[in-house]
Amino acid sequence: MDWNYLEGRKFCVVFVKILDGSEPKSKVQMQCLRGRASVERGRVSLVTAAGGQFTIPGTAMARILPSDGSELLKDAEFYVIVRTDPNIDFRKFDPDHVIDEDEAD
Repeated sequence: MDWNYLEGRKFCVVFVKILDGSEPKSKVQMQCLRGRASVERGRVSLVTAAGGQFTIPGTAMARILPSDGSELLKDAEFYVIVRTDPNIDFRKFDPDHVIDEDEAD
């Protein structure tokens, strides 16, 4: 599919973590990452204002949709929902954080 129409558009990645997958009506936790879409070699990435980058997983590419205007998406023109691992702690998630060599030890 040709994703070039997304280039430079306001984009939102909605990360969804299912808190208890054993229940049919499980609670979920969501966190949004907002920026602009970038398309290179058939892959779509989101680039934040601070220069952070997140490449949309291939498994989520078919779920890229136009914004429905909801408050969650704010001014995004397009969005995608990405399911995350239940072990990811959203409170510590900061895509613009760069790990220094001292922190990596």
